[in-house]
Amino acid sequence: MTDKDFKNVEDIQRMLKYLDKGKLDATAWPNALEIKKSLDKLLDEHKEYMEHMKHHH
Repeated sequence: MTDKDFKNVEDIQRMLKYLDKGKLDATAWPNALEIKKSLDKLLDEHKEYMEHMKHHH
């Protein structure tokens, strides 16, 4: 992932945080929790990949 990808993920996570705090209309974002879980998984997988590359290549 590039720096731009990380910035985009951070922006999406910020929007999800606003949803969680009630600052955005949750009915307009019915899949917000699934999106958050997906982003968390993506970041975890990337972190694992980077650790693997650092230690094995």
